[in-house]
Amino acid sequence: MTDAAIPRKQVSSQQAWLDTWARVEDLCPATQLDALIERTLAEMRVQFAGKRVAFAWSGGKDSLVIEWLCAQLGIDACVFGMTNLEYPEFLAWVTNHMPPGVQVINTGQDLAWLAKNPQMLFPQRAQDNARWFRLVQHTAQRRYFQEHRLDVLVLGRRHAEGNFCGQGGLYRNREGITRYSPIRDWSHEAVLALIKREGYSLPPIYGYPRGWQVGTGCWPQRLYTKSQVQGWDETWEIDPQIVREAATILPQARDYLAARGLA
Repeated sequence: MTDAAIPRKQVSSQQAWLDTWARVEDLCPATQLDALIERTLAEMRVQFAGKRVAFAWSGGKDSLVIEWLCAQLGIDACVFGMTNLEYPEFLAWVTNHMPPGVQVINTGQDLAWLAKNPQMLFPQRAQDNARWFRLVQHTAQRRYFQEHRLDVLVLGRRHAEGNFCGQGGLYRNREGITRYSPIRDWSHEAVLALIKREGYSLPPIYGYPRGWQVGTGCWPQRLYTKSQVQGWDETWEIDPQIVREAATILPQARDYLAARGLA
């Protein structure tokens, strides 16, 4: 695979992703993609032998690849973690495209919770960003793993996005949850090539401002904003009703509307 166009997601641009999507068949030819799929599925078969397995699904690009790979091995059990602060358009897409074996777990964060935890609104510190993942994705995954007495939970984590994947793609945390990342060494181009070839519908988040960089997550978790104003500006561009509804509870939203002459 040559002429890769996308750096690590955190420093990538929306245009780089769009350009790569347009010519991904050239960047990751079918023969290379097929060989990568074959190697990955072979490893997954070994890891899954005799084990209770499910996968985490977010609707994002990497989880779509995991969904497809697991389907090749007859695995459709999965978990989708969410809050009461999701983009309505994204939730509508999820309803129409979620895997048949999904279990939805709502971890309950809402506007009242956000009012009590203002540092979690468009977080400017890495620790607050990480806390979102612990509160939502990790909590939902833990509940699901324990409820179904799983041996392995499959994730779409990749080194190309700066994710920790563990030795050989496996790691077990202090709560006894084993996570496995079979596409850890896949490039961005390979991920997009499989999604495009298999005809998956992409969620609307990728059409939002900086959508490929930000990825999935509830609206106040919006990543890599330089200020809360930027977070509100982008959220307003995506769906003004989100900001108007937030203004009924959050003084930050009311201040934003007033400052922009939108109140």
